[in-house]
Amino acid sequence: MAWWASNKVEPKRAYRWIAYINMYSAGGSDFGPKPHLVQSFTKPTFTLDSEKIINNFTSETIIATKNYVWNDISITMIDTEDPTFNTSNSFYKWLTGLGYQPVQSAEGMSTLFTNIQNDRLVITLHQINADGDKIDGWDFIKPQPTTIDFGGELSYDSDDSVKVTMGITYVAAKYKKF
Repeated sequence: MAWWASNKVEPKRAYRWIAYINMYSAGGSDFGPKPHLVQSFTKPTFTLDSEKIINNFTSETIIATKNYVWNDISITMIDTEDPTFNTSNSFYKWLTGLGYQPVQSAEGMSTLFTNIQNDRLVITLHQINADGDKIDGWDFIKPQPTTIDFGGELSYDSDDSVKVTMGITYVAAKYKKF
């Protein structure tokens, strides 16, 4: 493919991106992890649900699109010992800032659920070029956490860094070109 050898056409690279995750408490404090700690980010996926309708008399087939959905994403962050960059600490402080308590009451749960649904999570992904300039990006509309994994299995057999992973559902994703 000779055209790809052109220095005027450069593919987007899977390692050139920056994610911004801002987690706000009910009081407005931002606990979001630092962008450089985000190790992996699932880009949005748009799925159309369709159905084949076959006419019994003529065998004519029609494909009808019934609805669509934006599939959940996953974000993995590196955890650190340094209190300034400790991802587990950031997430836990965020949850308690929204009303989570280790021993939860019905009233506390109500506060937590209300605050989570109240735009307390803002997620943006920017794809960048070799110079660090933004190419394009995604804003996630009304994101909400579905899971927070504070590090998975620990083992003396491993030298890997501990990672915190957040599963996220959202209403829609908005593409933007820079």
